[in-house]
Amino acid sequence: MPTRPSPRARADALARLRLRDTLTQRNVALAPRGRKPLTLYVCGVTPYDSGHMGHAFTFSMFDVLVRFIESTGVRVKYVQNVTDIDDPLFERARRDDIDWRDLAERETQVHIRDMTVLGWRPPDVMPRASDEIKRITAAASRLKASGYAYRTDALYFDISKYRGYGRLSHRTRRSMLRKLRDESLLGTVGPEAKRDLLDFPLWRGSAPDEPAWPSKFGEGRPGWHIECSVMAQHYLGPQVDIHGGGRDLVFSHHESERAQSESLTHKAPFARAWVHTGMVRYNGRKMSKSLGNLVKVSQALQRAPAAAVRLYLISHRYRRDWDFEWTGLLRSARFVERMRKFLADDARTSKHGGATQRRCGR
Repeated sequence: MPTRPSPRARADALARLRLRDTLTQRNVALAPRGRKPLTLYVCGVTPYDSGHMGHAFTFSMFDVLVRFIESTGVRVKYVQNVTDIDDPLFERARRDDIDWRDLAERETQVHIRDMTVLGWRPPDVMPRASDEIKRITAAASRLKASGYAYRTDALYFDISKYRGYGRLSHRTRRSMLRKLRDESLLGTVGPEAKRDLLDFPLWRGSAPDEPAWPSKFGEGRPGWHIECSVMAQHYLGPQVDIHGGGRDLVFSHHESERAQSESLTHKAPFARAWVHTGMVRYNGRKMSKSLGNLVKVSQALQRAPAAAVRLYLISHRYRRDWDFEWTGLLRSARFVERMRKFLADDARTSKHGGATQRRCGR
């Protein structure tokens, strides 16, 4: 019967773990801080459509990470948010003539169901942005009071007040502007707009058919980035051990989140390690809701058992981009079937051998 590893062996296993930190571009160790749990914040879904295999890859990889760390005897406090206040959600609700809250609830439950079928252990907390409005407006107020934000047609974060904007993504100003332009997020500069094209909204007005909440900046809704800063700090504290997500979030989301968070707390680094998973491609392009080239988790589960889908996902290196292929998924399904048959045969053989030994021992 296998023996349980000693505490020393488990501690050594954690000490050997290295994660690639996007900020420093180094492989870093994450030693626990005394008896405190390691803290992990992962950016979750925007629940306007069913989850796809790119999402499942990211969340499965962080599930494996949590399981490994906890197998060494170190507790992990894991928070994964739900971005239920965002443009794509409102656009889909408008298109489908459905209340945005009903859409968000439906797709959040689909996400949880899909990942449960794939064998994850749910995060400790899954906060929703819509439940954090008071904390978000309070954080925005603090940023304005301390000179990190200004108000024109919206409340904007002033990147000129934060040294190092662009370091996480390793992008030049020109590269950042091009990325925002490609995503139609650039906006304009003017007396009643941004001071700098890279400034981003902390609080903005809502369209007539969008939800709005009261604030000292007028009725409106939060910007995308401030939501995660507030949720991470509220549930995990001013600094986190690991901040994770897909690599497509490095800029502008995580870049802006880092700037806001360190400006709010005056503590750096906000994250001891920024860990990002690679992108899953399909038909040569990044799998994306916005591009429409999706393989949904539900579609994969129609072709292969859950164990095979999970195996296919976690058989890839977490940082590398890779191409989803149905042939690869079916290979994983055949392997799982062979393993199940082998284990069943082994169990029958053991049972038969045990019965023979008992007869001989009479």
